[in-house]
Parts: sequence; structure tokens; C-alpha cells
Amino acid sequence: MRSTHFRIATLCLPLCLLFASGSTHALEGTGYGSNPDEACRRAAADLAAAIQVQVKSVVESCTQIHNKQAQDCGSRVLNRTAADLPMLGLHYLDIPGGNEPAGAKALLEAGNAAKLYQEKLASLRKEFAAGAAALITTRDRKARHDLLTRQLATLRAFTDHRMVAIALGLQVEDLPATETDLSNQRDALEQTVDSIAFAARVLLKDINGKLPEAAALTASSNSREATPLGAALADALRAEMSGRSGPKLTLTGEYRLLTEGKNAGDVDIVVELRKEASHELGVRSVHLARAGYEGYRAEPLAPDFEKLLREGAAVSGGLRADLVTSVGAQQIKFKRGDTVKLAARVNRAAYFYVVGHVVRADSQFSYLLPLQSGAANDPSEERFIRYVPADQANHYVDMGEFSVEAPFGTEHAQIIASTQPPKNALPAVRYDPASGYFVLIGSKGDAREGVNKTRGLKPIPDNQVMVAEGTLSFTTSER
Repeated sequence: MRSTHFRIATLCLPLCLLFASGSTHALEGTGYGSNPDEACRRAAADLAAAIQVQVKSVVESCTQIHNKQAQDCGSRVLNRTAADLPMLGLHYLDIPGGNEPAGAKALLEAGNAAKLYQEKLASLRKEFAAGAAALITTRDRKARHDLLTRQLATLRAFTDHRMVAIALGLQVEDLPATETDLSNQRDALEQTVDSIAFAARVLLKDINGKLPEAAALTASSNSREATPLGAALADALRAEMSGRSGPKLTLTGEYRLLTEGKNAGDVDIVVELRKEASHELGVRSVHLARAGYEGYRAEPLAPDFEKLLREGAAVSGGLRADLVTSVGAQQIKFKRGDTVKLAARVNRAAYFYVVGHVVRADSQFSYLLPLQSGAANDPSEERFIRYVPADQANHYVDMGEFSVEAPFGTEHAQIIASTQPPKNALPAVRYDPASGYFVLIGSKGDAREGVNKTRGLKPIPDNQVMVAEGTLSFTTSER
């Protein structure tokens, strides 16, 4: 991503706010759009940001204090959009759209939603208990695999509802089982296929519906890179659904590279299918033999780097910042010649700057992204800082347009926001005329140093100053 392709403008989109009024907790999402329906959709989508602030603390506590695996603590919800999260009792209010034609506020209040979540969680727990009882007496291999797959779907639905309930301040019981245990039991019964196309056919067997989109499947909960295998699986799933009719579906999924036993080198693929109208969840899984994906890289280029980037992020309930592209923010893949817009948002008046981290098979480095016009090689601090006034809070600020060009790889953009001017808080850079980047000194060859230098200069949050981070990952390729 080259700074010379950027231009400055303004684009309005939503943001959400978490608040408490007395003892009544609520989540509030704000959205703007070209019409009321679009504003409502964006307001609902914005609730995910507030929920994820709560989920992050729950997951970190679980993994650090109880030493559980992240997936068993609900880490999947960190990547959930509002279309995936169960919003029970959601309602809307019209608000002025500012410089957009329409505005909406989405409210999810604990007082109104508590009974709905309690009833749903009780129903899912009962369903899971019935499945566990059936497993005790079931010996047939296929029947056990089907039961374990349904148990996994029920457990994931329980986790999603539980995390929203926690974000609302409700007291809920622990999960009835771990996803790791269910997956291990299912692995021993899994059907193994010998091609990506056949994997898609097995995963989508007897599924009726339309699947207009499918993001690249992720390699693990710690990576958002669209690996060649993840992208190829998504392409095959879309192709398999081509020509089918029925309700509109959404699909997300991940795969796990097996490292032990006779199946070492195979990948375990799990996809979640939802009916867009009802959010009804179904889970499918299959093993893909190593020979079936020959020629496709399955492992992320830098999983340790991605883990470092996300685990050390500053999170503030009062200040939030994030980045998106014109095609979304999850499992993004671009090809040569694509033109993509990048936008940022903060939920209150604040300053921000953006650090990019490039990870390629043969090189790594970090850079500061120019956010103001100036001479191509102008390294002045003001060039890299944007201020969002109060009347632009909750709206996206368009940071320009970039074109995808060689060399290709994976990039991670890190936004740092502060309620106070980040004077003398930016990492030192040196302009590289060959590439057009303002490269962080000391980051060439190791992007982790770029993260360490950025975080080492962040002001420590206190009662007067709030600091928050957001990250965005995307992959570029020849085709």
C-alpha cells in the first residue's frame, strides 16, 4: 500500500457506544446511511464493536487465569459481525443523519433482553444435555459424527448468546463443554476427502440456498490472513453453491492444520452456515488430505506477529477506533489491479495515526501512513496525524484510495487513537524513495520491532487521557 495513492476526503458510516445508566446496562449502536433501512443495518452492525470490548476481557481472563484454549473461551466472537451475533430484543430509534440522509440508533437493553437471553440459553443447555445423553448410547460411527457435529453447533450458539449476555451485564453459567474436546472426538470419526472441490461438495451436501459471498477461511483464531488455501476453499464453496436456489445464506469458517498422528499434514475444516433472515446456525466439517491441497500454502506467513499485534492492543471502553476497507474488515484478499478505499473511525473527538506492517515471504517492515498532504518525502509529525472533531465522531473518515501492486503479501494496519495530541509519540521513520514508504527505523526484516516501537511510545491511559487501538489485516496476490 503506497502513500502516493492516497487522497483525503470524508465518508460517513456507523460506530457504537457502550453505556450504563444506573443499574441498567445497554448497548447502543449508531448508524448513518442513504435511507432508514441502511442506517438501521449499520447501527445494528455497530453493536458488535461494543460487545467485542467485553468479549476481549472475558477471553483474556479465561486464557490467562484458567489456562484454557482461546476457542474454548469464546474467542470466535471477537471476529463476529452483527449479522452473526444474536441480537435478541433489538429495537431502533430515528436520529438526525448529520451530513447523511438518515440516521438510526440501535438499542439492546438488559432490562428488556434479559428474559430472552435467559430463555434461549436454557433451551440451548437443555438441547446440549440431550445430545450428550444420546452420545452415551450411540455406537454407529456416522450417527456419532452427526451427533458431535450438532453438539458443536449447539455449543457455538450457546457461546454466542452467552457472550452478548455478558456484554449486557447478565450473570450466566459457564459453557457445558469445551470445543476442543468435541473437536477431538469428532476428528476420530471424520470423513477424509482428496480434493478442495470434493471438500466443498461434502460440506454443502443437501444445503439449499444462495451463497453470494464467502470470505476466505481462516487458519486459526490468531490469524486473519487470507492464505492461499483459505481463499481457494472459499472459491470452491461459492462454486459448489452456484445455481442453487432457496434462502440467502452466509458462511464463515476456519481450518486447522493437523500436526500429530497418522493424519499429520491433513487439515480439519469447519464451516458455519446461517440463514440470513433467521440467523439459524448449522455447522459442517470435513478432513482434507494433505495431497488434496498440494500447491496451496496453508500456514499463515507470520502467526506469531499477528498474535503480538492483537494481544497487546490498548482497549478502552470510553474510546474506540477501528479501520475498514471498502469491501469489509474480515479475511480480506485483493488481487493485482484492485482499487480499495481505506477508512477510519473513532467514537469521540480524538487524534489518530496509522502504522502499517508488511509481511512477505522475503521481507518485513513497518511504516507510518501519511494522512495529510505534503511533499512526497516530508517526514514532519503533523503529516501523519488526523484530528476528528466531535461532530465527525461515529463517522468514517476516508483516508484515501490505494491500488494493489507487486510485491504481494500480507499487510496489517494499526490505528492508534488518543484524546490528547500524540505529540512526540510517533515512532521515528526514514523515507525510502525506492518504495515511497516512511519506514520505521529498525523494522526492516522484522515487523515485530515496528509493533514494539509503536507501543513503546504510546501514552499510558489515565483519567484524563484515553488511548485505544484497532487493527485491520488484508492479503494481496497476483490473482
